[in-house]
Amino acid sequence: MKSRRTAFTIFVFLFPVFIIYTLFMIIPLIQTFVYSFTQWNGVTETTFTGISNYVKLLQDKDYWTTFMNTLKLVGLSAVIQIPVGLLVAYLLYCKVKGMKIFRTIFFLPVVIAPVAIGLMFSLFYNSEIGLFNKILAAIGLGALQNNWLSNVKTLLYAVMAPQIWQYIGLYITIFLGALQSVPEEIIEGAEIDGANKLQILHRIIIPEIRNFIVISLILSVTGSLKSFDHSWIMTKGGPGVRSAYLGVYMYKTSFVNSDFGKGSTITVTIVLLSLLFTILLNIINNKYSD
Repeated sequence: MKSRRTAFTIFVFLFPVFIIYTLFMIIPLIQTFVYSFTQWNGVTETTFTGISNYVKLLQDKDYWTTFMNTLKLVGLSAVIQIPVGLLVAYLLYCKVKGMKIFRTIFFLPVVIAPVAIGLMFSLFYNSEIGLFNKILAAIGLGALQNNWLSNVKTLLYAVMAPQIWQYIGLYITIFLGALQSVPEEIIEGAEIDGANKLQILHRIIIPEIRNFIVISLILSVTGSLKSFDHSWIMTKGGPGVRSAYLGVYMYKTSFVNSDFGKGSTITVTIVLLSLLFTILLNIINNKYSD
């Protein structure tokens, strides 16, 4: 009787979540997959076209440009956000004075709207009044001044920088929580044996919080794959699609060019890439866990 009550209680609390998740996640995802096999402008009747959208996408140079831009963002985000987040979290964990203040400061950009961050960095990049060029001139590096959002060599990386910077605080917070779960006895024993802070980080901390690192990598990768805000606010993905990600190209295709069939196809590729990276990271983690 008690087990039935427990099961009923679990059902009551989970059922609303299941309904909401199904309505706003599962059903739209299925509809997107169906629309990827059609030609539809959002107004008239849909026309079934089979895999023609996928074939056209594979031959689309703009798609591959945004695909590579997205992969670059995925790589740089993982390489910068995770190590920097872990290092800063470890420094805060080592009882740095004012830890709570620093923790708040580092997390603050995460809760600011990406639109505001994008607009702020657009002003920073301005060639005439921008903060970055002013700083370079003030420290005697005026030769490095640039029109960051107009130069094709710096454009994409200038758009990537705000997003990579904004979410470092998220991983600092995750790793701080993970570090607090590591038994203090292990660290104290290592210190007694003469291990320094770097050795403790490498030999003890990282193996102990490996699962948290994998979760953070998955969040970083999937977050980068669905990136939209910063690129759209700063450059609208232009010129052309030089600074666009898959999310921006999907939006342009669907809502600017009114090609919802092709836009749905792009969305399906984003979902598949997210699943692929998630599965690969979990396989690698399980391999090293054995």
